[in-house]
Amino acid sequence: MSNFEYYLQEIASDVSCPNDPINNSDFVAVKDYVLEIMRLEDSYFDDICQNDILFGSAAHNIRIFNDDEFDVLMELQFPAHTHIKQVECKDRPGFMYLDFSKACSDNMVAYIVANNNQDYLNQSCLKSWLDNVFKDALSNYGKVINTGYETYTLRYLWRGITYTIYAKSPSRSFSIDFVPAVKIVRPNSNTWHAIPKQKAGSGNTANFTFMLSDSQAELQHVKRCGRTMRDALRLLQALRNSKDLPKLRCYHMVSVAIWMARQMGHSNVAVLSVSDVFLMLLSDLCDAFIDGHLSYVWDSRMNLLSHLTPAEMSRYTSDLCSAYNTLKSYPHQPNLSFGRCQWHFSN
Repeated sequence: MSNFEYYLQEIASDVSCPNDPINNSDFVAVKDYVLEIMRLEDSYFDDICQNDILFGSAAHNIRIFNDDEFDVLMELQFPAHTHIKQVECKDRPGFMYLDFSKACSDNMVAYIVANNNQDYLNQSCLKSWLDNVFKDALSNYGKVINTGYETYTLRYLWRGITYTIYAKSPSRSFSIDFVPAVKIVRPNSNTWHAIPKQKAGSGNTANFTFMLSDSQAELQHVKRCGRTMRDALRLLQALRNSKDLPKLRCYHMVSVAIWMARQMGHSNVAVLSVSDVFLMLLSDLCDAFIDGHLSYVWDSRMNLLSHLTPAEMSRYTSDLCSAYNTLKSYPHQPNLSFGRCQWHFSN
């Protein structure tokens, strides 16, 4: 084992978020409380939201020590969800409209969330309804919860596509990003969802765009690659923080990992060293920034880097490539010190 491999294993262990049962149970308690009072507040929400799905870094088990965020999908299974027609946005790869013309089985759909000439599900209407359910539930049922270990005060904020709950106790705080996910039917899997996400286009069409997602399949891709992949993804996050690249999200890294696993084979990735997987991921990430395109795993035409400005793309490309060019030489340096290696992953 090279010094570099040994050091990376140590650093990955150091930056890993402790798997503290109390912390995890507090998250579950707050999540369950919020969803429970929302179901009590709104009978329609109770009818269609009977399932929630953990996703993101916590679900992949790749959180690092200063990660205090959790991500949860609220699965919305409309009564006639099997009849929702998915209309591809031909000018916006990876996006679709949800046509409820054959799925308007109740007044909520017909008059509130899909009340337009084409019977498309409207993001703004869906957001307004869910936003009110969050606010009213907390107002009517209380913003304080005792988990048995801590007493948390809750605060709510809508941010883009996420409905965020901030939980704060005297000794710790964390946040939960709730994301609505409309259950849809597609071939080869029963875990497909459509996530409301605006994508600019002609007229008012951005209010009707939804992004295709199968988060549970993504979890399996990473899981099948084993611990080395999880360690490599933790290291990438630590490197990201060290270089102050906040718009490089965990999802970008996971996407690179899934593309690599698909290309090489999950079992082949699982037997590689942490240093090999880490450098391969970082190299692929650099290539994506150089090309200006990181493909979405469910539609390669969709670019996950489109949200960065030209100036940000230039800086991120420079910083990532500079780090890669230095780190790739470390396996061949027998006198490499731990401090020199650790410097790349420290804030």
